[in-house]
Amino acid sequence: MVDRYSLRGWYALIFMLLATTSLAWAQTANYPIKPIKVIVPTGSGGPSDTCMRTVAQAMQSILGQSMVIENITGATGNIGISRVMNANADGYTLLVPSAANTSSFVTRPQTSPDLEANFKPIGKICNATQTLVVSPTLGVKTTEEFIQYAKSNSGKISYGSIGFGSSQQLVAEMFASAANIEMQHIPFRGESAAAMEISSGRVQLMFMAGAKPFMDSHLVLGLATTNKDTWAPMPNLPALNKTVLPGFSYNGWNGLMAPMGTPEAVIRVLSKALSESLKDERVRATIGNMGNMPGAGTPEELSEQIHLDVSKFQKIIKERHLEFPD
Repeated sequence: MVDRYSLRGWYALIFMLLATTSLAWAQTANYPIKPIKVIVPTGSGGPSDTCMRTVAQAMQSILGQSMVIENITGATGNIGISRVMNANADGYTLLVPSAANTSSFVTRPQTSPDLEANFKPIGKICNATQTLVVSPTLGVKTTEEFIQYAKSNSGKISYGSIGFGSSQQLVAEMFASAANIEMQHIPFRGESAAAMEISSGRVQLMFMAGAKPFMDSHLVLGLATTNKDTWAPMPNLPALNKTVLPGFSYNGWNGLMAPMGTPEAVIRVLSKALSESLKDERVRATIGNMGNMPGAGTPEELSEQIHLDVSKFQKIIKERHLEFPD
């Protein structure tokens, strides 16, 4: 005979489970019902920050809730990333990662979070390119001329980056491998510091994420971009893929992700709002004025980009026997 008090306990447990499930379903079905926090793991005014702030204005109108942007810097973005990784997977705390975070993970996997393993992609916000720039003192005008110069001056070529393990370093190593040249790496604290050394001729080359201001001020000379085709914001520069290095391409990016475990229904709502916002002409124009191009805003596009980054970076690290100090 079943004890009636035991039955009451079971009924209470089932009721609680049903109530919890119903509440969770209601919150998902009506998502969003409160402001959404978006953490950018870099400082204000940078590419990820400005791209997110641009698209957030349009997304808010679609979602009917405000998006609160918070910049959390430190540890190459790992502090901000970890904050989102440990947040509730309910769609109210999101992350704006970038190519810097994939290169950080590949070069320092023991201390940098794995985006693919810990987050769900919502969509890519902005696409970027890197620009191959050289010192105006070299007298070269094309990629072909620079490669010839580098081969004639073996052991005398140095390239700048914004730090060990940065995407700028890894792309430069990809270039050295493809062009069959040798270069010495010199890290700097930012592209501005590197531009001054390139201008003087003490450093010969760099792959820059924000080259246009330095090109416009004639501190550096742009030769080509890493986009697969001609980069619309820089139509006068050829794609490296169209020079003597067919098949060479790389794109920087930033996107929107949610903690692993976030309901698919929530991801779909956010992705749809992002995609629609990126079709807005004012948003597209603002992104274009930054020197970037809008992404498609789909989970598939961002997932493919992250996987491609990791694959390319791991390959060049192994091929070039690269090591990265802590």
